[in-house]
Amino acid sequence: MGAVSCRLTDGRVLQLEDEPVGTGAEKRVFLTKDRRYAVGFYYGSLRDRRERVERLTRILTTYNPTLATNGAYWAPYFCWPVGMVDGAQSISRDFATRHQLVWPAIGVVTPTYRKNFYFTDRFGQAQEKEVRWFTGGKASTFVPQAESGSLLTRLQIAVRLTRAVRRLHMAGLAHADLSNKNVLVDPKGGEACIIDIDSLVVPGIAPPSVLGTPGYIAPEVLANKAQPSIATDKHALAVLLYELLLQRHPLQGKRVNSTRSAEEDEQLSMGAKALFVEHPTDRRNPSVKAIEVACTRLGPALAHCFTQTFVHGLHVPSQRADAAEWEVALYKTMRHLFPLSSGKWTILGKGLPMTSLRGDERTTAPVLVAELHQDTGDKVVSEQDSLVLWHHLTLHDWHLLVGALPDERADRAARGYVAQHQGKWWLVNTSDVPWSIMDGDTDVVVGRNASVECIVGRRVRIGNARPARVLRFDALR
Repeated sequence: MGAVSCRLTDGRVLQLEDEPVGTGAEKRVFLTKDRRYAVGFYYGSLRDRRERVERLTRILTTYNPTLATNGAYWAPYFCWPVGMVDGAQSISRDFATRHQLVWPAIGVVTPTYRKNFYFTDRFGQAQEKEVRWFTGGKASTFVPQAESGSLLTRLQIAVRLTRAVRRLHMAGLAHADLSNKNVLVDPKGGEACIIDIDSLVVPGIAPPSVLGTPGYIAPEVLANKAQPSIATDKHALAVLLYELLLQRHPLQGKRVNSTRSAEEDEQLSMGAKALFVEHPTDRRNPSVKAIEVACTRLGPALAHCFTQTFVHGLHVPSQRADAAEWEVALYKTMRHLFPLSSGKWTILGKGLPMTSLRGDERTTAPVLVAELHQDTGDKVVSEQDSLVLWHHLTLHDWHLLVGALPDERADRAARGYVAQHQGKWWLVNTSDVPWSIMDGDTDVVVGRNASVECIVGRRVRIGNARPARVLRFDALR
C-alpha cells in the first residue's frame, strides 16, 4: 500500500494507508502507517458541515474528559477523538475523489483500539470485541470459550460502562447511539470502552445526527415522540447491561404487534407497544429465548434498576434508572459475589438460592457474611445489606467505610483481608485504623496486623468516625 499525507487542524501531519479498513454509515476509516491512529473521513454528502465542525471542536476541547484534571483515569473508558481534519489543504483532491469523500475534507482522528479489544474467531479472523459477540445471539457461537469471561468480569465491564456513561451525562452530553456495536468489551479482563464519540449530542450546539441502532433506540424515539438524549441513553444502557449479564434482549418476546410486515411489528414491539419480557404482572410478551436466569436472581439492587427502567420507565423516560444508580447497584451486587468450588462465580444473599446462577451447582458449606450496620454514636442501625465473605477476599474502604464507593475518587489501598485457617475464619486488619470488637461492655481493639475471629453474632466496628461501619457476622445456609 502507498501512503497519503493528511494534515490536521492542529498542524500535525499523519501518513495514511491509501485504502480504507472499513466504511460505516457516514465515514470511511483509514489507518495511519504506524497503526497508532484511525482517521474517519465523512463521505457522500454532508448538509450540516458547520455544525459538525463545531461539534467536533467542542468534543476535542470543552467536553473532553481526557483533558480534565483526572484525564488519565478516564482515557481508557473512551476512544476519544484526538484530532480533526477540516479543509481543502488537509488531503489531496485525487484521494478524496477516489474514495467519494466530502470535499473539502472533514474527518475525525481517534487512537486505534487497544489489543485486548480484539479476538480471533473460530475461522482465524481478527474481530473487534463489540458487545454483539457476547450477548448470547448467533454471533456468540463464533467466540472461543476463553474469550467469554465470567460473571465477575462481566460485572466489571458493566461497572466501567455505567461509570463512563455517568461521566458523559454529568457533562450534559448524550452519546445518542449506545449499542452493541459502539461499545467494545474485553470479557477476559473486565474492561469496556465507548467508541463513536464524534456523534455526541452537545447541548445548544449539536442536535442528534443519528437516531440510534435498532434494538437500543428508546420507545419514544421509535414512536416519533422524542429525539436521542440523556433519557434515551438510559434506555440503551439498560438494554446493554441486561444483554451482557443475562444473554438475551429485554424486549424481544413472542408477542406479535402487527401482521402487516416484520418491519412494522419490530417498530411497534420496540416502540409504542414495547413490553418487558420479565414484566412482573403483564405476561403477554414472554421471552423468545428461554429464561435460564431471571433478572431477580442477580439480587435486589440490579433487579430494582431493571424494574425501574423496563417496567416503570419503559414509556415514562423520567422513571428510568440513571447511570449513577446502575453504578451503585453494581457495586452493591459485587459485595455478594462468591466463588464456587468449580471456579465459577455466583451471587448470594438472604432470599437468594445457595447455588450458581443457573442452579446447577450448590455451595458445599454455610457461607459467612458480614451484615452491614452503622454506629451513629447514639445507636447502631442496619443498612439492610451485607457483604459475602470468602477466603482471600481483600477488604477496601468501600467495604469498611460508610459512604465509600470504588469510583474514580476511591483510594484503592487494601485495608484488610479475610482468611480461613484451621477451620476458623478471620478478618485481618492491615490498615492504621483501629477496629473494635463490640462483644461486651468494653470494646477490644484490633490494631494493624491483628485479627479478629468471625464468630456468628460478633460485631466489629471500623474506626471511631461517626457514622462508623459495623460488621455483624452471620452465616447463609
